[in-house]
Amino acid sequence: MILLDSLRPPSLLDPSAGRYKDWFHLNIFDHASGGVGLINVSLHGAPNDPRSRAVGAALVCLPDTGWFGNVEIRGIKDAAIGRSGIGLERVALAVRHESGTITAAVRDDYNSLKVSLAATAAAPTVSGEEKLPLGNGWISWYAVPRLSLSGEWTAGNQRTDLQTASGYHDHNWGRWSWGDDLGWEWGCFMTPAPGAAIILSRTSDRAHLHFGNTSLVVQAEGRSRTFASAAVKLNYTGTLQTIKRRIPGALAALHQDHAEVRLPKSLKITADDGIDQVTLEFTGLTVAQLIVGDPLVRGYGFIHEIAGEFKCSGRICDVRVDGTGLGVMEHVY
Repeated sequence: MILLDSLRPPSLLDPSAGRYKDWFHLNIFDHASGGVGLINVSLHGAPNDPRSRAVGAALVCLPDTGWFGNVEIRGIKDAAIGRSGIGLERVALAVRHESGTITAAVRDDYNSLKVSLAATAAAPTVSGEEKLPLGNGWISWYAVPRLSLSGEWTAGNQRTDLQTASGYHDHNWGRWSWGDDLGWEWGCFMTPAPGAAIILSRTSDRAHLHFGNTSLVVQAEGRSRTFASAAVKLNYTGTLQTIKRRIPGALAALHQDHAEVRLPKSLKITADDGIDQVTLEFTGLTVAQLIVGDPLVRGYGFIHEIAGEFKCSGRICDVRVDGTGLGVMEHVY
């Protein structure tokens, strides 16, 4: 249940505490306007180390307009950190146990983005509490594949009521260092409620040549099905070469060699376990790049948020999952 989720800080005796990572993540898909947003708050490094950092990221992409928002970085002692929330000056996100909601707020006038919303679970949660290998470390996760939203965002001069938008939330935590030989491919694909919510995840090495287990979660009309590894096939085609937004600006300036990278434009997912079958075709339209530096060792990670559209078809648990919607593919190395 969402009410039970919280941050997972290391104990004082944990020898791997310096590699501690923990974050709450929220995606918003406004089907009416085609806008896609993300809000993420995260902790990097041992809680008692003055070098450790708290990071808030907030981005909204509007069709024909582009990306709004930025990244905020603070010392971990300068952030408001609770049992289940992280607040910075311009970005905050928290799980509210007393109300069973997720609340998020963004106040970034300089980058033309304001968000105020509350979200409640509208589908069963998915848990990956086991420690999954990631590079030389591990990652665990917890997700709510579909949220009902209330609130609004203002991106540029465009104000949008989010009452009919779809939301997704996950919580990830683990031990790794940015710059290690690791990567992942993650995707969130939402049709308007009560249609399908589809979540893809698999870990990889930095070059995306060797992969860990693949998971495809498909939910629709209160039914849920998880396809694993051998039942899931991914086929990437085409190339998206232009990154429209790179943040934070200082790190982007230091990494001009990553200003143009080869990213997949299209992805076809086929899941078939002999009982249920789902096909999804995603087309990426625009990319934002988030550069993350490890606070305790030298190393960087590059997180690419590819916003686009998709169509899906198939059946799970005798429920059809045909539809179209908005999606985000996250490609990390």
